[in-house]
This record gives sequence, C-alpha cells and structure tokens, in this order.
Amino acid sequence: MAIFMNETVTVTVNSVDLTDHITSVDFSESAAEIETTAMGDANVTRIGGLKDGSVSISWHQDFAVSEVYATLNPLLGTATTVVVKPTSGAASATNPTKSVSCLVTEVPFVSGSVGELATFDTSWPFTGVVTTATS
Repeated sequence: MAIFMNETVTVTVNSVDLTDHITSVDFSESAAEIETTAMGDANVTRIGGLKDGSVSISWHQDFAVSEVYATLNPLLGTATTVVVKPTSGAASATNPTKSVSCLVTEVPFVSGSVGELATFDTSWPFTGVVTTATS
C-alpha cells in the first residue's frame, strides 16, 4: 500500500466492528523522554522511557442493539481491546493491524445542539502493549 486516503479504515471495539459509525480515528503511540545529561556534557542527552498512547475516536451515536451505545456503555471503567487497520483489506506488511487494550474512561450519552447530527468523541488511554499484525 502506498499513499492512501482514509476511506476504509476499520475499527473494532471488544470484537464488535463499529467502523460504519466512526468518522475519525487517531491511534497515537508515544514514549516518555528521560534526560540523561550529566556534569561535563556539552549537550543534552536523552533516552526513551515508558511507552504510552491513546485511541481517539469521533462517533455517530446509535442506540440500536449491537451498535455504538449498546457496545460501549457496558465497557465504561473496564479495559477492552481496540483494533485499528488502515484499510478493510487483509492484514499485511502494507496494511498492518494495531491492537491494544484501552481503558474505557468515557462514554458520552448525548452531545450536540438542536438540528445537529448526534455525535460524540472519546479518547481512551492504552493499558498494555501495542501489537502489530502483518498477516
């Protein structure tokens, strides 16, 4: 896969494919920056520390059985697996799948103004190791 347009990104939460209710996803990994500069050093030095990250998702709300609210609400306060893949194709070296356990810290119920589409945003922190599948 070369340069691509975000059109068929797939997202599953707790083994439920909710892709058709998602308008945006940001799967971001980071590592802490630990300064190691010592007396006599002419430049600041650093090493990488603990890894962290989060998954931020923009949702279309849906209260139907097996859809967004029914899937997410029981997960509040628990850790669940979130899987993100750049396209709907099979996992491969050019279409890697990222999987991680996230702590579901928020599940908005209703958000928005009169006449607007019922949407909401979540940002859940990682709680474990990110795995990458290429097959």
